[in-house]
Amino acid sequence: MLMKKILNASEMKQVRGGAQPSSMCGEGEQLYTCSTSWMGGTVTQGSVCAKSASAAHAAVSKVHMNQDVIRDEVAVVCY
Repeated sequence: MLMKKILNASEMKQVRGGAQPSSMCGEGEQLYTCSTSWMGGTVTQGSVCAKSASAAHAAVSKVHMNQDVIRDEVAVVCY
């Protein structure tokens, strides 16, 4: 059975990677992968087009706010 390590907030901040160019993104944007750590230990991952990692983070947090789940968010890391 494959075991996945769930990163804590400190470890998630140290994740390094890079955005990828994508034809799905607008001009000047790249495709960022974002991982969200939730209360209870669940980690979800998705992708977002943005001009920077901080802009990707803001976009993910805005979606969480609109879905009224932001209070359950522990950390978001985009790379």
